[in-house]
This record gives sequence, C-alpha cells and structure tokens, in this order.
Amino acid sequence: MSIRASIILPCRDKHPLVLLTLFALERQTVPPDCYEVILVDDASSDATPGIPAAWSFPYRLRLLRSEAGLGRPAARNAGIRIAEGEVLIFLDAEVLVGPGFVESHLRLHEQDGQLLASGVLTMKGAYTHLHPGFSAEQVQQAYSLIFPRPRHHAAWEAFMGGGGPQLLLGREDIHAEAYVELSFAKPMEAVFEAEILQRFGDRLTGFHLPWLISHTGNLSVRRAAFERCGLFEEYEGYGWDDLELGYRLFRQGYRFAHIREPAVYHQEHPVAPSVGREAQENFFRFQQKYRDISLLVLLLLYLPVPMSFYQAHLVLDEVYRLDAESAGIYLPLLGTMRSMLEAAGYLLRHGQQPAHLAAHAGCPPGSAERAHFEAQRAAIAASGRWPTLVEALARLTSL
Repeated sequence: MSIRASIILPCRDKHPLVLLTLFALERQTVPPDCYEVILVDDASSDATPGIPAAWSFPYRLRLLRSEAGLGRPAARNAGIRIAEGEVLIFLDAEVLVGPGFVESHLRLHEQDGQLLASGVLTMKGAYTHLHPGFSAEQVQQAYSLIFPRPRHHAAWEAFMGGGGPQLLLGREDIHAEAYVELSFAKPMEAVFEAEILQRFGDRLTGFHLPWLISHTGNLSVRRAAFERCGLFEEYEGYGWDDLELGYRLFRQGYRFAHIREPAVYHQEHPVAPSVGREAQENFFRFQQKYRDISLLVLLLLYLPVPMSFYQAHLVLDEVYRLDAESAGIYLPLLGTMRSMLEAAGYLLRHGQQPAHLAAHAGCPPGSAERAHFEAQRAAIAASGRWPTLVEALARLTSL
C-alpha cells in the first residue's frame, strides 16, 4: 500500500515523551503501511536519536537527524522535504493521540482538497511523567491527579524525595489510553468552545478568523499547499510560524476544519521562561509581513482592557460591511484604526504598554487629522449600526 499520510514530529530533548507519542501512533484504525512517521531530531542531547535502534514499530519510522539546532519551523520544513505522503500531519513531539487520529485527518482531506485541519482548540493536558523542572502550579496539579490513584504513589514519593524525573506510564498504558485519567482541561479550551466552536461550528462557518486554529500541535494539510504557497516561515524562537502559514493559506482561499474526535493530549513538561518573549517577537514579525486589518485586529486581545476572539470577529465583520457600504468615505477612519493597531503591536514588541496610539497613528490631539477622525467616529456611533467597531475605536483612542 502506498503512503497516504506523513506524520512529521520535530523534536529536541523530549525523550521519553516523544517515545510515548510514538507508542500512541501504533494503535491506529488505518493500516500501518498507509502512513509514515518522520521524527526530525533537532540536535537532541538525550536518548531521542537512539529510538529507531532501540524500538520497533508497526509503521515506517524515519529518523532525520540535525546537529545544527534548526528550530521547530525549520525542522518541520526538513520533514516536509522528505515526506512521501499526500497528506502531511504535524504533531508536537509530546502530543498523545487516540486510535482514530490518522483516519480523522485523512477523511477530511478526502472530502476537501483545499483544507487545513486542526484539533488543538480542544486539546487536553496530561501528566505522563514528573519532572524537577515543573512549576509549583504543575506540581500541585499533578498531585491532584495522582493522589486518587495509588498505582502512581511510588513514583510520586520517589519524585518528592529527590529521585529525579519519574515516568508514570509505559507502552501498554498508552495503548490502553490510561493517560486520560491523568488529564485535565486546558485553560483556553472553554474560551475556544464558547467564543469560536459553539458559535461557528467545527467548520468555522462564517468566522472571519478561521486561521486561528492553525497550530502544529495537531494540524494537517495536503502537500500541494506547500508546493503552491511555500513552506513554514523559519522564525527564530517559539511560536506564530504555524499561524502565519494558516493565514497565508486563508488568503489563498483555503478552508478550515476543527477535529474534535479523537481528542489529543499534551504531555505536560517544563516551559522555558523565554517562550512568552519569543512568541511576542514572532507575532510582531507576522504583523509586519502583512500589515492587514484582518490580522492586526488580533491586537485588540492584547490591550489593557482586551476584547475577546468573538468581539474581534465582530469588529472585522463591521469593518468589512462599513467599507462595502460607504463607497470609501470611511477609509480615513479605518486607515487610522489600522495604524493605531500597528502602533500597539510595535509597543508590545518592545515590552511597552500601548499608549498614545492616536498620536502614533498621526492623529495627535488638536490636529486637523484628529478632528476628522473624531467626526467620522461620531457619525458611525450615531448610526447605531457599528457598535463593536465603535467600542474598539473607543478602547484604542482611550490609551
């Protein structure tokens, strides 16, 4: 049977979590000869590069080893270049999947050849090991899950006694999906459900920001998408390269689908303190590449008094309708709004709170430009037809 799907796992120093992920990929509802797993080992110093020699798997496992420290997007791109499947599935090294994982992705791409599918919005967290690098919050959360389950008490006691990392589950446990009993709902899951999935469904119908589901913790797209639109942006550090790809495909007319079943589980691990800063820098790179309101509107979520995902969608909806109905009359207003959002992005990138955004946008108090902006803002407010846009402008100009 020919390879239908290539599962690409970038990995750096994630052993034994990546080994558990490989175990999870063994129990799939499709034949093992229809998919391959490409483990891109990005200069790991742990036991990761020895996995193919130490273990056998029913599917084809290919190890692609780099000594250079490529970074996650470049590691994914290296996997793409050697992948043989028509559908490329991206999975983080520490994500556990159920038996129907590969089938769920393949089924969607059989239905639609111009689709990006992802299941990250409803991803759960799970503890499969205990690590000295855990935060106090992680230790407490792990304890709350382990305490009712005596089989893990010995590992907990060894961990608390200074015994170093402790693995809680093995191969048979992964096959039996025993990690579910050590799982929990991620904090953002309820937000995504309420603001996106319950309003627009798993096909994101009518949602102006569907590319927000484009997280490579669990994402698939046909190979043709990369041939047509290029590979991942090779940002340094953590984050936004996958969302940039999703936005790029969105602009090319791709559709989006959220995969709810089977659920996927992120194995908790220590988080580097630099992650937040790196993500902020990459978000700014993303903004500067496109500088379009359909992306910049996300900055409304980062204001001192933030808006929600759904409110950002409504702002875009009102911007599009106002622009279409006004024959360009409000282009100055919308241009100033875009400039204020860009200014907010610049300030956040440099570790500053957004302030004086109208002045940064060329509309300082007392200027003719500010007077024209305020007149247009008052006009749309008086109409009563653009309430969320009016609220967004109020928040931006108040800073």
